[in-house]
Amino acid sequence: MKRLVILFGLCLGLVSLVACAHKTDPEHPFEAVAGYGYFMQYVKPVLETHCLACHRGSHPPAGLTLVQRSGLYAPRRYGRAFVVPGDPNASRLLTAVAEGGNHPGLYHGGPMLAGTELDILYEWIEDGAYWPDNPAGFLQPRVVIPRQKGLLER
Repeated sequence: MKRLVILFGLCLGLVSLVACAHKTDPEHPFEAVAGYGYFMQYVKPVLETHCLACHRGSHPPAGLTLVQRSGLYAPRRYGRAFVVPGDPNASRLLTAVAEGGNHPGLYHGGPMLAGTELDILYEWIEDGAYWPDNPAGFLQPRVVIPRQKGLLER
């Protein structure tokens, strides 16, 4: 019985070591848990509403263009990757816009991300940061128009 417990512990340790040794490659992220539907319904609207106004064009801030998937995963000359699939805490995208982050748009009147929007990005990155590499995954700027009170609400 004691040998069985020791053997089980060794197998569990070996599995843990293999899982920890697996490095993710932004160009070929591991199989994303939250896939196409999650990206289209939750992540894409957040990126289009809050990020794409600045992060597009030929010279976007920090060299990060978010028009399509390849811009997010493009190799960087220095510093951390903008997104590390499976590791939200190592992803510059999330740490820059989180509370206490260093994103310049947050200091110059840019819209702050709501807690739920940060949770969406965190979950997306944690689950593998799936982004379709086809026209459905291309982002288009969204303009948020504040709702005015109607005549009956005044």
